[in-house]
Amino acid sequence: MNSLRGITKKIDAMLVMVIAGLILSLALSYNYYQTRRTTVIENESYAASLLAHGLPAEAAVIIEENIRKQPVSDRSLKLRKVLSELYMNELNNFEKALAELVYIRNYAPDAAVASGTEQQIRYCLNRLGRVYDVERRRMLEGGENPVENNVASDTVVRFGNRHAIGLEELRQRVSGMNLPPEKLTRETIDGVISGMTQEMLLARAAEREDIKHDAEFIERVRQFEKSLAITNYLRKFVFKDTGLNEEKQRQLLADEINRLAQKEAMQINREVIAAAFKTASDSVDADKAVESGE
Repeated sequence: MNSLRGITKKIDAMLVMVIAGLILSLALSYNYYQTRRTTVIENESYAASLLAHGLPAEAAVIIEENIRKQPVSDRSLKLRKVLSELYMNELNNFEKALAELVYIRNYAPDAAVASGTEQQIRYCLNRLGRVYDVERRRMLEGGENPVENNVASDTVVRFGNRHAIGLEELRQRVSGMNLPPEKLTRETIDGVISGMTQEMLLARAAEREDIKHDAEFIERVRQFEKSLAITNYLRKFVFKDTGLNEEKQRQLLADEINRLAQKEAMQINREVIAAAFKTASDSVDADKAVESGE
């Protein structure tokens, strides 16, 4: 009986020790993860501060440290995107930027953080001088086969195994010059080919640099589209008669502006304008008021 009680007491003591060990382990784990979480947040704040003080290289080191602490997570993917942009825009380290972008494309291709990474990958490849790789990715994205040879017998200019300028395109460009037969020389044709190839090479370079997504480019395109729309509207609906002289065109334009203003019930608030802008005429009026004693 006494031996049974002794065994029971030993078992109870062991259970108490196991429970105490579990509690201690949980406490230590909680404290570890809380400390790590605090460190990550503090490091991100520190990295942001370094960037604000113009220290991108030092900020990149801190961000890399945070990524190592949580290699595969939503937070680390966002940090990788920030790091890639830091390498591209601040440090000109396109190899490291490319590595981070490729990681995002491989591990989270459908995530929001992967948006725009394909264009950025092409940009990095282009910066590294890997023009063929850029063109290949661009063709794949457009549904084309980059290894397929589409050079035809009438191809005048080719880029690698790709058709660039055909004989018919060259003929159209030459015919558009309206040259008499005696003026059409071999040098003239070579000049046309040179102009076409320069235009195409520069256009392809602009695509590799992703110029069409540049803010300044987009704004200039909008301005051009607006100007073109106005010109076409005037030609189609206002200046229908091609024989109009300049004075008649000015009159028609003024009449059209007045008609549109009435149709839109346009009003100009002169009080708001006068309060916002100090003009030369306001100074003259003020001087006159002082002289008259008003």
